[in-house]
Amino acid sequence: MVVLKSDLIMEQYDCPISGKPLKWSFSETVLAKYKVNYFYCDDSGLLRTEEPYWLDEAYQNAIADTDTGIAARNWLNCSILTPILHHLFKGNGRFLDIAGGYGLLTRLMRDAGFDCYSTDRYCANIFAPIFEPTEEFFPDAIFAFEVFEHVHDPMQFLKDVFDRYRCKTVIFSQTFHESPPSNNWWYYSFETGQHITFFQPRTLSMLAKRLNCNYYMLSPTHHIITERELSRPMFLVLRNDRLRGLYSLYVNYKRRGKSLTWDDHLRIKQLIGKR
Repeated sequence: MVVLKSDLIMEQYDCPISGKPLKWSFSETVLAKYKVNYFYCDDSGLLRTEEPYWLDEAYQNAIADTDTGIAARNWLNCSILTPILHHLFKGNGRFLDIAGGYGLLTRLMRDAGFDCYSTDRYCANIFAPIFEPTEEFFPDAIFAFEVFEHVHDPMQFLKDVFDRYRCKTVIFSQTFHESPPSNNWWYYSFETGQHITFFQPRTLSMLAKRLNCNYYMLSPTHHIITERELSRPMFLVLRNDRLRGLYSLYVNYKRRGKSLTWDDHLRIKQLIGKR
C-alpha cells in the first residue's frame, strides 16, 4: 500500500498503538543530510519518522554534544522518583534505569538509599559501573527517562521490557507535541537524528490501556504506566509541585541514614582488591 505526496511514492505505515494508517505530515533534513518523512496518527496522536535507517550513525555519540541539561535533568528525576518509590514500594525493592546513559541517575538514587541499577547498550556506565542487571535481575519498577522519543514502536518496546523484566511499572519522561507542531520545534532534534517518535497525552493513555495498565501524568514531562493503582489523594500529591515538595521533605526525613554511598564505596574497594 502506498501514499502519493509531492510526486513521491512513500511506504504507508500503520500506527503501532491504534493500528490505524499513519498520514504523511512533513519532511525534514536529519543529521544535516537525510531527507526524512514524518507521519501522524489522527486517532492516537502519535507522530513518528519513517523507518529510521540512520540510527547507527546517530548513536555514534550516545549523549549528544548539544545536551547541556543532562546533569540538571538527572537531579530533577531523582527528586521526583524519591517520593514515588517511597509511596509505591516503601523505599524497598530493586529498580532499573533501562537507558541509564552514564549511570548518573543510578548513582544519585543509590546515594538517596534506593537499590538502583543501570543499563544502556549505547553508552558506557561511568558513575555506577558495577550496578548493572544480570540475566536473573527482575526489578520492582523500571525507569525510562528520555527513552520513548528514541523508540520507533513504543508498543512492542514496552511489551518486550515488561516480558524481559517481569515488571509492569515504568516511570518515564516525555515531552508532548501538538497536532503536530511546526518544524522549528526544538524537541525534534533534527541535528542529532535520535528523536524519532513523539507523543500526546492521549497517545500514552491509549498505550497503557492496550497493555492493561493505568496511565498517570504527574507533569507535562513525567509519567507512570503501571498495573498498580495510585490512590486519588496520593496522585494529587505527586502531581502538585508544592505538595510533592512537602511530601519529599517528609520522605527525606524518614529515609535519613539510608544512603548507599559508603556501602557502595566499600563494596567497590572489595571488588578492586580481588582483581
